[in-house]
Amino acid sequence: MVADLVMANAFFEPLRVYPRWLVLLCAGIVAGAVLVLVARPLKWGLYLGLAGVLVLFLAALAWWLEQ
Repeated sequence: MVADLVMANAFFEPLRVYPRWLVLLCAGIVAGAVLVLVARPLKWGLYLGLAGVLVLFLAALAWWLEQ
């Protein structure tokens, strides 16, 4: 666990030479882009999941009506 922290610290250490505002701005832009790229498939996955629940509900209702 400690080795992971040391490795992560060594990975981000070169960013200390840049101004803090520039590093935070770039990190914010990257985080926003990742959020946009991940949100679209999640949204469509939610729509497909809700459509699947609707289809299952209608199939169960049709089966119940036939009983």
